[in-house]
Amino acid sequence: MAKDSTKHALLGILLIPLIYAFVLRFDATSLRSWAIQLREPQKETDVGQEQLRNQDDEFRVPSKENSIDAEITRLNLQQLLTGKSQEDLLQNEIACIATTYSDMCITTSAVAIHITTSNTTNLYLTGNQKLPSGTSNITIRPYPRKIDLPAMIHTSPVNLHQANATAAMPPCDVNHAVPAVIFSTGGFAGNFFHDINDLLIPLFLTSSLLRPNVQLILTDYESWWAKKYQRVLSAVSFYDIITSPTNEVARKIHCFPGAVVGLTYHGHLSCNKTKAPGNLTTVDFLHFLHSSLFLKAHEPPKSVATQKEKPLMVLISRRNSRTLLNEEEVINLAKEVGFRVEIATPKAMSDLQSIAELIHSCRVLLGVHGAGLTNMVFLSPGSVLVQVVPWGLDWVSKAYYHQPTYGMGLKYVEYKINIEESTLIEKYPIDHQVIVDPLSIHKKGYQVSKPIYIDGQNVRLNLTRFRKTLETAMQLAEF
Repeated sequence: MAKDSTKHALLGILLIPLIYAFVLRFDATSLRSWAIQLREPQKETDVGQEQLRNQDDEFRVPSKENSIDAEITRLNLQQLLTGKSQEDLLQNEIACIATTYSDMCITTSAVAIHITTSNTTNLYLTGNQKLPSGTSNITIRPYPRKIDLPAMIHTSPVNLHQANATAAMPPCDVNHAVPAVIFSTGGFAGNFFHDINDLLIPLFLTSSLLRPNVQLILTDYESWWAKKYQRVLSAVSFYDIITSPTNEVARKIHCFPGAVVGLTYHGHLSCNKTKAPGNLTTVDFLHFLHSSLFLKAHEPPKSVATQKEKPLMVLISRRNSRTLLNEEEVINLAKEVGFRVEIATPKAMSDLQSIAELIHSCRVLLGVHGAGLTNMVFLSPGSVLVQVVPWGLDWVSKAYYHQPTYGMGLKYVEYKINIEESTLIEKYPIDHQVIVDPLSIHKKGYQVSKPIYIDGQNVRLNLTRFRKTLETAMQLAEF
């Protein structure tokens, strides 16, 4: 009898992963996240370190490199392009596209990749790829922000070489059976808006048909960045990140059956289902992000009559610029209107998991325009974003945070300050161009407008005016 009980217990334990996968409809993202969650307490070193590679093997599901169907991989890579670019890829086994924000090359044939200690990456086309006539190499900076020169300066190049007599195929030290995706964490990485907008959303799009059987290669690698987004990166790929070698002895030539250099970019904090790879929405990204961070779905908000506690508002607190000077008064006003209020300080926002869980639990997110509002990606569907728009920042506030709320399934409330609520009035006469015609200042370039409107003003809200905004937010939060 005891033996039977033991057998049943062991059988139950073995069935847990299968039941988990069935409930999630074999969602590889969730399955990988489940494995990472099991091992996290024992894993204290940074992502991408060589000593973790053996540790990873025991958590990989049966779909390993040697079982990946090469033809399916090729077909999936082809879906990252459309039209003539896709035709070029079919014909030449390599194609490159250039958009306003990003450059990207895709090859469905063999490559050998060498990352030097100086962060220069050389990719040798060792298959049957055919570059355009007269072209022997292509250089790409794999960060989707090429409209910004400062971002490109901090992005190391990837050089694609046509293998020939002068650029022969280097011998492979490591062979992979999955394709590689190469991108940079240079650029503006570290600013939360750019982490989400320039890196995680584009990575989600680019890897969507390949996950989790894809190898990530990060140039301009920063261990703190990879550690911060470890759970998200682990949901993208089964494999440890390949980075720049720390010394000449550690450098290796990695060979792959195909590769993507650069990332797909659709727009500010958004996914466009009409663009390649197709049929992916911003809500799909949010689901992926929430799943990778184990954020639980919340029940729809209850009516005032039935809810047990007041709705929670999280206030994004700024310190260096666009600071809310009467923050304490605004908090008290919000409480008068009927909210519970939590403050998200810059220090609190440095802990990704904690801030994600806090904001996922709230009904309203409030803040002055800035990168902190990007935390709206953690809001539950139907929650409310309240954006305070400083003087002269109407367009950027709309493009970066207002418009994306539609694709995220959020409700939006805006409070545009009067000039009396900006500290700019203390610096410039009321008839100065900075006050009366911000657009003319913006036309002079970002380097002119940034010190004035982005870095050079704080706000002090008119509580009488702002009460109406909070009351509107309360009404939207309740239904």
